[in-house]
Amino acid sequence: MESGGQGGQHRRPQAGWFRRYVIGLGLGSAIAAYGAAALLTGRTFLPGYQVHSLLVHGRTGAALAAGYVSGGLYLVLRLFVEPRMTSRDRLRPLGMAQNGLLVVFIAALVYVLLHVTALT
Repeated sequence: MESGGQGGQHRRPQAGWFRRYVIGLGLGSAIAAYGAAALLTGRTFLPGYQVHSLLVHGRTGAALAAGYVSGGLYLVLRLFVEPRMTSRDRLRPLGMAQNGLLVVFIAALVYVLLHVTALT
């Protein structure tokens, strides 16, 4: 008969697998790819924005697409790449890249919020 501690140990790798591969690699890659496609097309979907349509274009759309790209790449680096790193020397540049992506993400979010609220 298994004890409670062993049952918890068997669940942890499954949860780590879901977080690493489904959220980190799958969702992060999909978000970053959508942001890159939105940058190329010039139109970006903004949920809840219903002035004329749900699509944003121009500088605001580009900022939102940059937010999608930086957020998606952050998920990939944080949840998929970082757990695979074994050397502390390699974690420092990875942490700097993650911080840079978060700065871009927050700046894009602030820009979009300021300009979308001015349009409504």
